[in-house]
Amino acid sequence: MDDATVGIVMDALKESAIDLVVTLPEEPTHALPEATQKDPFFTTVIASGEGNGLAVCGGAALSGRDCVFVTGVAGLLVGTWALSQIGTNYGAPFVILACYRGDWGDPTAIGGSQLFLFKQVAEPLLDALRIPYRIIDQRSVLERAIREAHLAAHDFGTPVVLLLTGEVVW
Repeated sequence: MDDATVGIVMDALKESAIDLVVTLPEEPTHALPEATQKDPFFTTVIASGEGNGLAVCGGAALSGRDCVFVTGVAGLLVGTWALSQIGTNYGAPFVILACYRGDWGDPTAIGGSQLFLFKQVAEPLLDALRIPYRIIDQRSVLERAIREAHLAAHDFGTPVVLLLTGEVVW
């Protein structure tokens, strides 16, 4: 994620009054939590595990705080139990920004079969958990997508996922 994209994300979060950023940093999106840590508008929490980060966001959202969880698609897979509880049982409204590793064009050094696994599992898993999601691959729609995801999370009463790929992260 380059500096221009980080700026777009931070502007959209500010416009939506999302000031709590919870993350388990990973390579493609590491620049975002680094930038939010330097900006006094944001409180940035580094989680010790994906499930913990999702739980922090769930608790914050149920307490009335607007927050975002920044992770990779593997983090969603690892945090599935927490995500299922937060979404299905508690209806905690927050936004998840997940780097969509395994999508077409992913230039990372992760092996092809592992990347393909992410692609095969991520969307069906979100469908099975009934977690709304969109795939965002263009910077030109990113800011609006974040604002819409924030509104949708509150309207639907559940976490909402933006799977980030293409020019947004690569």
